[in-house]
Amino acid sequence: MLLLAVLFLFAPTLRHPNYLLYPTYSPHSDLTVSHWPKAYLMARTWGDTRSLPLWTPANLSGMPLAANQVAMRFYPLAWLFLFLPLNLVFNLLYVFHLFWGGLGVFWLLRAGIDLDSIPALVGALTFALGGKLLAHAAGGHVIVVAAMAWMPWALLGTHQLLREGRLRWAALAAVALAMQIATDVRITLYTAYFLLAYVLWELLVVEGGRWTGLRFSLPRLAIIPALAFLLGAAQFLPLLELAGYSNRSLPPEEAANFAMSPLTLLVGLLLPDAQAGHELVVYLGLVSLVLAFLGLSRADRRTWFFGAVVLVAAIYALGPATPLFDLVYRWLPGFRWVRAPARVFLPASLAVAILAGMGVQRLARRQIHWSMPGALALGVLTLGLGLGLAVLFGQVNRATLGLALLPSISLLMIGLMVSRRLSPRLALPGLALLVFADLASFDVTAMRFVSPTDAFANRAVAADYLAGQSDLFRTYSPSYSLPSHVAAGADLQTADGVEGVHLAAYDRFMALAGGYEDPSFSVTIPPFPSDLELDEAFRDIQPDLRLLGLLNVEYLVAAFPMDWPGLTFVTQVDGTYVYRNLHALPRAWVIHSPAQTDGSWAAQLSVLADQGAQAIATGESLARVTRHEADRIEVEAQASEKGVLVFSEIWYPGWRATVDGEAQPVEPVADILRGVQVPPGTHHIVLLYEPASVRWGGRLALAGWVAIATGGISLLVRRAVRPKREVS
Repeated sequence: MLLLAVLFLFAPTLRHPNYLLYPTYSPHSDLTVSHWPKAYLMARTWGDTRSLPLWTPANLSGMPLAANQVAMRFYPLAWLFLFLPLNLVFNLLYVFHLFWGGLGVFWLLRAGIDLDSIPALVGALTFALGGKLLAHAAGGHVIVVAAMAWMPWALLGTHQLLREGRLRWAALAAVALAMQIATDVRITLYTAYFLLAYVLWELLVVEGGRWTGLRFSLPRLAIIPALAFLLGAAQFLPLLELAGYSNRSLPPEEAANFAMSPLTLLVGLLLPDAQAGHELVVYLGLVSLVLAFLGLSRADRRTWFFGAVVLVAAIYALGPATPLFDLVYRWLPGFRWVRAPARVFLPASLAVAILAGMGVQRLARRQIHWSMPGALALGVLTLGLGLGLAVLFGQVNRATLGLALLPSISLLMIGLMVSRRLSPRLALPGLALLVFADLASFDVTAMRFVSPTDAFANRAVAADYLAGQSDLFRTYSPSYSLPSHVAAGADLQTADGVEGVHLAAYDRFMALAGGYEDPSFSVTIPPFPSDLELDEAFRDIQPDLRLLGLLNVEYLVAAFPMDWPGLTFVTQVDGTYVYRNLHALPRAWVIHSPAQTDGSWAAQLSVLADQGAQAIATGESLARVTRHEADRIEVEAQASEKGVLVFSEIWYPGWRATVDGEAQPVEPVADILRGVQVPPGTHHIVLLYEPASVRWGGRLALAGWVAIATGGISLLVRRAVRPKREVS
């Protein structure tokens, strides 16, 4: 039933498996903008070399791919990209993880909290179809959905470890956390604090802090983070390395982006609107909230914890409007890297799902103290509010109808059941069906499915034109006129782009090169102002073509004409203007010595651009790229004297070089590009990306998985031997 509920939402993909999930509230989707180019690179590289790339040259002039969780490079299920059509795999990932997360809630309630099947199913439906989670799915956040799917399993393992003390439950929690690390470490952060709070509550409040319980539980609990770190080290260590070079450490005002006001929070819970966008959608289900309220029990202290999680989430989602946000930002490690306070409703959705299941169980066992006048008053109130708002705004929609009908019907069904006028055999499945109708009817308002032709149609003609040009080059667009997935599909490399984490040095460089002089955090380069259209935001801002030339930016592509010195008009296709940058340098060139200046960084870059232009103009020292792959670049260089082979590639640790087979360090040139010392003569230079963080992370992960396998085998052996001993 749970799987059928999820498949209902993805019914269009049963007929069109290659259709892509898009939101109804935006023409763009992070699925294609961020995820698709990386999946395409991995699939193509695997097909060519039978290896997975560690670096991506697709956008932002190159970025470490191993450290980028959007790629899910170390997530086993994402390896389906290597063998199946990309769009199909994305749909499979969505369906599987929504089902898997719901199944985790089901088993947590069924086996962990000892609920019956129908109450556990209600909790599973509440989580798997939750409006907040599906809004992120519609927005293209496949890594958020994947990471959230493992949260119930992490809680199940932790809960059962506290309950039974068996180490296999610690292994389950650790594996779940490791899977989250491989998908979205931001969700891992939420999960870690969720589990920590749950453990403290169980040990100190439920168990009363007895020393015998603490002495027994704490050593076993310590296994979870230690083993999770080992299992997830292949992703975690490169990510930790990237943290030292990125711009993701956010100031308070940036971390508070997408905070809610009390009014938007109340409206989001009671009158959901998918057009608010995934960050501000907090809908958990009106029926589920009613059931969750019934799940609160004075006698069961566990329910207090889950109720507190929802309350804390509501307060934190208000951002700087309450002191809680500032306290969390300042004192809880990791939250300086997380923005959008309303995302805390993702873990809150798990708490509501658990309480909803417990509420249905209490109904089934007739443990509810029911006030018929109070329920009637609440039902009349929501009915009147819903109908009144429909009349006031002159339209009947999902939000007003839901507020008018869903609480009233659920309260009526509960009242009939409590008064013994409706059999639990009918009422409980009826409540499960009502939960499904409530959540699914909202979810479909956020989701639409787009054909590949439509998804890749925007600027496709311009991308095809540029793909037909010879030699290596990059493009730059001040108006996002080459969407990331369209450019990637045409095998174009861009200096602009969309990415959740940037290299801080590159942001500073592009602020100078793009002419906008604002290196503050943004997911896009250039950082488009929110109050201007993409096509107009940088219309009057002239980029520094010489600095763009340092990145081998040969073509500028925009939705408007660019009559600037240093550009020559090439063509106008697909409503897009294409210009050639006369200051573009090749992908590699030789200079006699790096730029030396006592001036600013901009002055140093200017001198480097002059040196490169002079070296190309004189032709005394030549360099020709003979092979260019994600992790490997080969160059034939001829130097008239000792010099530096400069690559129009971003410097980052992990790159190593050989000159005629001899190891040579890769050094930063002007703090942004890669350089390799070369002696006079003709040489063959090879650049390889082989970061130590990936190497050691892989070794640690292998050790962790070997430990898991060894423990599993020993458990099976003991189980096999025990019956024989009993018989003998």
